[in-house]
Amino acid sequence: MQMQSARAPRGLPWAGTLGVLDMFFSRRFGIHGLAIAIVGGALIGASFSRPAVAVQPTEPELAVAAAAVSPSLSEVTTPTAVSLEVASLPPPTPTVTSLAQTTDQVQATVTFDPRLGLPQWLRAIHDLPLWSSGDSSASSNGSLPAGSAYVKPLGPFGDSRIEVYFPGDGEHPATQAWVDTANVQASGVPPWIAPPAATTAQPGEPASLPVAPQRTGDDPPPNTTAVHIAIIDDASGQMIYGEQPNTQVPQASTTKIATTIVALERDPDLSQRIKVTVSASQMVAHDGSSTMGIEPGLSVSLDTLLHGMMLPSGNDAAEQVAVSLGGSREQYVEWMNEEVAALGLKDTHFVNPSGMDAEGHYSSAYDMAMLARYAMRNSTFRDLAADMTYAGDGFKMANLNRLLGVYPGADGVKIGFTDAAQKTFVASAVHDGHRVFVSLMRSEDLPGDSTALFNWVWNNFNW
Repeated sequence: MQMQSARAPRGLPWAGTLGVLDMFFSRRFGIHGLAIAIVGGALIGASFSRPAVAVQPTEPELAVAAAAVSPSLSEVTTPTAVSLEVASLPPPTPTVTSLAQTTDQVQATVTFDPRLGLPQWLRAIHDLPLWSSGDSSASSNGSLPAGSAYVKPLGPFGDSRIEVYFPGDGEHPATQAWVDTANVQASGVPPWIAPPAATTAQPGEPASLPVAPQRTGDDPPPNTTAVHIAIIDDASGQMIYGEQPNTQVPQASTTKIATTIVALERDPDLSQRIKVTVSASQMVAHDGSSTMGIEPGLSVSLDTLLHGMMLPSGNDAAEQVAVSLGGSREQYVEWMNEEVAALGLKDTHFVNPSGMDAEGHYSSAYDMAMLARYAMRNSTFRDLAADMTYAGDGFKMANLNRLLGVYPGADGVKIGFTDAAQKTFVASAVHDGHRVFVSLMRSEDLPGDSTALFNWVWNNFNW
């Protein structure tokens, strides 16, 4: 019996032909509709389950997929058709990467490039040879261990090396050197320089930093004349006592702690001769500066100028060091501000190398104590701070720090005075192998206040 299409009008002469065509196109478009639905589903599913990576099926895969859907589909399938055989594609395998893996991979692939800018610190990721210069003929001056060694970039760099300053540790002295850029990576402030709040090590676990001394005595802190006080334990970097320690106030000649350590970091050759261009007499006439007495035309060593800063607190010596080593006063003061930024000290700003009162020139008792703690890791700085007298290049000097030679264990660091700052002092003393810094701002009795505070610490704290 002849079957007719339900859509063919009966009784018309072309009805049979229309029925055949209708059946043909219904089957063909039905198959194509199914194909489109399968393709759409496959693409949508892939977009959710696969990474965003293009997968290009091969031509044999296309042919197999077409044959699997319909034997007649090959009549209308072009060579560029998308594969319809979803089951023939392997299921995606999810990739799970831990955060630790990702961090390790990034650290392993990121290479420090000084041309892209200099961070405040660099950490050794491999054992770090210290070279005498940046060229291939340089000699080795020892090495620093990977992981625990931090160096501060000074600026100059070559194709594969950069000049740095290493602040020293218990086993390696402070030094200026060149290091290979492949052995370091950018770092934040080293933990020992800007330690976090004091923590107590768990039993059986080594402390990452020395533990701060514990208060074992009940004596109240002594009454002093100082308005601002900070007492810092050297080993842990923790403040064990303070009175308004973070207030920004003029710091006077304690500024020269920064001036001196920057000089030792940037140009540590103490024997170099410097032609004097600064006049002490003019400075005294202008603002009453304390001076060591240099005048233009003289030639003095850097060693003499640094002693002239640290012992008689010569503003003339500070100004001469700044213009001679920095090329300009402005550049040197910029280095000083970079120094405190690298130490994480947020309440200090310099506008001159001497400490004379000026708008925008300020610090805090805490910041100055932490700056002194950092500087005293440099053995040359320690010697300068502890020297009671000096003679050289025709100059004789005496240290204005009245604790030296009087208070047991006193070995630094710097006093200051201006009309705005009044008397300021960062003092260092060692007792039973433990060093403590006492920083005073706006004190009326530097020796008396510092002596009372040191004695209170030794009697009421235990390491």
